Amino acid sequence: MIAYNFHAASNGARGEANGGRWELALPARGHTPALAGGTQGERLSAEIETIQRLQVGADPSEARLLTAVYVSLKTYPCVVLSGRAGAGKAALVQHLAAALVGPAPGQFIRIGSARWTAQSGQRDYYRDLHARFGDSQLSEVLSEAQSPQGAGKLYFVLFDGLAPDELFHYLHERLRLLPVAAKPLPALPNVLFIATFHQPNQLSVRDAQILAHAYQINVTAYRRQPPQLPPPPVGLQRAMIRDAARDVVEARDRLRAVFGGTQLPQLSPSAHIAGFLRWYGLSPNTTLDGDMWLFLANSFDRYGNGLFVADPARNLQIAYDLRMVQRVMARLDPANASLRPELSRAVGC
Repeated sequence: MIAYNFHAASNGARGEANGGRWELALPARGHTPALAGGTQGERLSAEIETIQRLQVGADPSEARLLTAVYVSLKTYPCVVLSGRAGAGKAALVQHLAAALVGPAPGQFIRIGSARWTAQSGQRDYYRDLHARFGDSQLSEVLSEAQSPQGAGKLYFVLFDGLAPDELFHYLHERLRLLPVAAKPLPALPNVLFIATFHQPNQLSVRDAQILAHAYQINVTAYRRQPPQLPPPPVGLQRAMIRDAARDVVEARDRLRAVFGGTQLPQLSPSAHIAGFLRWYGLSPNTTLDGDMWLFLANSFDRYGNGLFVADPARNLQIAYDLRMVQRVMARLDPANASLRPELSRAVGC
């Protein structure tokens, strides 16, 4: 077996094991993950309460999808929900916002597409007007999030149904969230950017890069109405801001604390995922790089509780499969778009 040592020398954010395959030793039978200090009551953390709010009345596939989006929002600067029109992407975002920020004014901002301007005889004029209004909305929420009054509060920015060029404008030109940005803007940990995107039949190289770097989750059929929830305590918002692992060293330390040593359970695609990918001739990117470390670490709260399931090894496997399948979907040829729902179902979403 090839074991990964968290403190071994690494190449940037990437660890490498001789022999090629990432494997991590399973904890001994009956082993309890090492947790951060605190009483058992404290270990029932604010993040677990948030997940419980998200999953009120949800069936297993909905619960996993909602948790996957939550973990992605902890991990990445922007999450793109892709899928056909009418798949329920906007409803899913409304559900997330209801659970995380509730009806608080000014903490959920929707910036829509300018597609409506195509019906106007003054398309360029109205498109420019629409873009300036969207930029103004964005500037206002960023300013409030950075103010003392915004500390400890979460802000949701939804880019709703944007075309690829509109998405590029906001994610790259305004926010510089893509890795190709020459001078990335300082991160705002209390602002969550999420976009809904109607997958076209063909994507340009630039548009494919946007989806790959913005971290795409496919939504096939989300039919639920947002549940009636009491307003969330401000503490839940602070917990998400505080507990998100944002660098690789922190991510490795969290996973080492969860599993009580320098090794983790074996990491390779689940048998049913591996079989599905082989059947369709898809090659997954299984590299355990900085991106994967962060996603795996953020699938646990600060006390070592799994956000998908309670069992730590199983939680780790679910997170690994989900992120690997997200990578496959980001590189999927549009001609194989019909595989997206199958891939989503394969990981339980």
